Amino acid sequence: MSNQYIDLVKKHPKILTDLQEIFSKKWQWNKFFKNNNPIVLEIWTGLWNYFSKRVNQELDKNFIGIELRYKRCFLTAEKCLWNKKNNDNSVDNTSLEKYNPNFVVLKIDARHLINIFWEEELEETVVFFPDPWARKKSRVLKKRLVWEKFLNNLYKMTKKWWKFLFKTDHLGYFLHVLYEIEKTSWKLNFKTFDYEKDWLYDSNSITEFEQIFRGQNIKVCYLELIKK
Repeated sequence: MSNQYIDLVKKHPKILTDLQEIFSKKWQWNKFFKNNNPIVLEIWTGLWNYFSKRVNQELDKNFIGIELRYKRCFLTAEKCLWNKKNNDNSVDNTSLEKYNPNFVVLKIDARHLINIFWEEELEETVVFFPDPWARKKSRVLKKRLVWEKFLNNLYKMTKKWWKFLFKTDHLGYFLHVLYEIEKTSWKLNFKTFDYEKDWLYDSNSITEFEQIFRGQNIKVCYLELIKK
């Protein structure tokens, strides 16, 4: 069965799919966005609620979303544009992308990160609810995104005093990430094993996954790292 989203993604003005084109933006993202605003990266935009809200609320920043699935890439980009249209009745469909110059979605594997960003090019990186690859076999667990190497690469790409944010509903993955952090130069600024019960919880900024978990009594683990 053909994927109806392939052509939609390839033709979308706010989505990049060609690897060489994406790699050519390394250390050139501010030229791409035509400004010097800080860059926020979200890896695996998922069901796109969190990413699209920030895109439309924080207009003084540039946002880059990474996704692998065609459908999620397309719907992430469309949700960002849809939010803008509904916040500004003067925007019409034909020129909609011009009103959101501050975001782009990349259809790419996040393991290419080292080819996408240069040192201190990012202000903040968000990884919420990645696949935990929970089966206890080494070949499966190694598919997890967040390991020492990933964290070290991200550390170099992040500006001093800025952040990496991580959420998961899988306790084993959370403990794994805490262990990997100890091997790096990141400083653990905050952690919680029950995000909804902590002081920084904001019901208006939770993801769709968290909305589902709230009705199932599933606890969400959260941490913030800072580059010092």
